Amino acid sequence: RPARFNHVVIMEDIARGERVREYAVEALVASNKWRKICDGISIGHKRIQQFGSLEAAKIRLRITKAVAGPIIRELAVYNTA
Repeated sequence: RPARFNHVVIMEDIARGERVREYAVEALVASNKWRKICDGISIGHKRIQQFGSLEAAKIRLRITKAVAGPIIRELAVYNTA
């Protein structure tokens, strides 16, 4: 079911090296379309990104560039409003 959030936390397993070079996080919004909510060039141990509050039914992490197969430890959303 849809939930409201304004932060995304992504953690990469860096025991095998930082692999992700570019990524985008997208949310499935009320119009039933995927909307990019944030992106970046590295994740590392922990990446926290803040944006305007929104409501979405699903989120997805798209790795657009990596030096090897990405190993994501955690993907979480939070509402701190």
